[in-house]
Amino acid sequence: MEFKSVGIWLDLSKAHFIGYQDGTAQFLETLISPHERIKREEGEENDTHQFSPNPEHMSNNEYRKNNITQNELNEYFKLLEQKIAPYDDVLLFGPGTAKDQLKNRVSESKSMKDKWVSVQNSDKMTDNQLLAFVRDFYKN
Repeated sequence: MEFKSVGIWLDLSKAHFIGYQDGTAQFLETLISPHERIKREEGEENDTHQFSPNPEHMSNNEYRKNNITQNELNEYFKLLEQKIAPYDDVLLFGPGTAKDQLKNRVSESKSMKDKWVSVQNSDKMTDNQLLAFVRDFYKN
């Protein structure tokens, strides 16, 4: 079945793609983000300066980690943009800000200007709840 509409539940760690067509919702794939929550490497020292509790005074190590994180997130959003290219209607839903960040990227992209993109808030859901959420959204 060729889907023209897709619902994507996403957060910063993964995205579940659910195709929708003629009242039917179906899981298509799950994309895992290259972004992992920053974990302190074994043997690594604390990143705060000894005399400064001020978080604005990050060490070089903290800047490096932040830069890596930004690059990973950028890569994740690029992958998501490529995956939604074939769809006309896109529903982005989930907790947090990832859905809004992706919507902003898509709306700034010239190649995506003809897409209809909607954003909805939702919590974590079971597989059945994900399917029902997409089905109910597109039925209305």
